[in-house]
Amino acid sequence: MAKTACRVITLDDKQFHDGLRTKPEFALMLMSMMIGRLRETIARLAEQTTLRGDAAMKEAVVFDPKRLAELAEGLSSDEPVYFDRGKSIVQEGQMGLRMYVVIEGRVAVSILGSGVIERLGPGGAFGELALVEHSPRLASVVADTDCQLLPINRTAFLMLVKTSPEFAASLLGPLAERLRLLTARLK
Repeated sequence: MAKTACRVITLDDKQFHDGLRTKPEFALMLMSMMIGRLRETIARLAEQTTLRGDAAMKEAVVFDPKRLAELAEGLSSDEPVYFDRGKSIVQEGQMGLRMYVVIEGRVAVSILGSGVIERLGPGGAFGELALVEHSPRLASVVADTDCQLLPINRTAFLMLVKTSPEFAASLLGPLAERLRLLTARLK
């Protein structure tokens, strides 16, 4: 709902994907806007005392198996990393140097020291928020099982966004879903 007079630009699906293809910075702008909203939502959730994790939450998948294989092959200079079950992968508040894509296994994501709010299996991705804004991490991630992850540094991330509209689009959907799910938890 508009609170003041304004002009809006609307995009249909084709225009949206054309925008991602011709202007990679469009994807980064959208990610940055959603990250800002995520930060605001998490700050509001921090004021609530009843934030609970939901282990039954749907497992998020960013990359389908075919796209995951292409990504791993395209980033062959970045060797997969392994984490044993129960090991911490990233900590909330830590500066993010890379994002990760789950190749095998499962990880558990938590915010604000709460229980698990999201689980990611093969094709799931995390840590992209810190790369877009070059800012502290919003969540902690622990290996739920023994797992193999593909690390992607900021340079490779930006290159992928600029050269692969599909990569950028595949990150935008789950980012919007995280925002929607966390916003729904607000009282």
